[in-house]
Amino acid sequence: MELLKNLELVEVTTNDGKATLTFLHEERGEIREVNFNKNVYDEGSGKFIPDADKAAKVEEWCQEYFNLTFDKLSQAIGTRKDVYAYDTFNSLWESEQIKKFDKDMVGQIIQTEIKEITDDGVGIHIKFDYEDETYQSNMSYSEYMENLKKWFKNPQKQAKQYKKFEEKFHVGVAEAIETGCLTGQEIMVEVKAAFGKFVYADIKPLPKKK
Repeated sequence: MELLKNLELVEVTTNDGKATLTFLHEERGEIREVNFNKNVYDEGSGKFIPDADKAAKVEEWCQEYFNLTFDKLSQAIGTRKDVYAYDTFNSLWESEQIKKFDKDMVGQIIQTEIKEITDDGVGIHIKFDYEDETYQSNMSYSEYMENLKKWFKNPQKQAKQYKKFEEKFHVGVAEAIETGCLTGQEIMVEVKAAFGKFVYADIKPLPKKK
């Protein structure tokens, strides 16, 4: 990551819920694009789809960084911001990058430690590091309703995932998050593939205490 100071916003384009903010780095003769996207990526369809929660978050970013609504971002042209430049994207804030395993890693088992556990209302996310990069294992319990363009929690699936989490880690989700008792816990992670194409990380159950 590289922090680029005081770049001028020279162009704003919007298309189907996505705003591209173009910043100019005069000294280098470069542009840096920052995306504010109200859509989320759906692995099932392989497409970006509208999401009410993401849209609300984008509106918060517009107010926080430009004091404008999403549809009036073009009024911010001429302002200057610091831009965080990463290998594959740019941001107005320092971001944690979540990597995904490549297909050639399928079948590999790695030993690492739990870095953080979060629950965002869509699923439980267990973060860990591998070769200086952050990855995560997901235990999802929400489903996207195409006709309503929104994610909805499935209470039965959530209960099953919470039970599965407790059976795997021998502690409840809420306790794990609130106390951080699993942070630093050694884990074994197997890289798997679903339906021959979706690569994911499966954390093996912790040994039961005697």
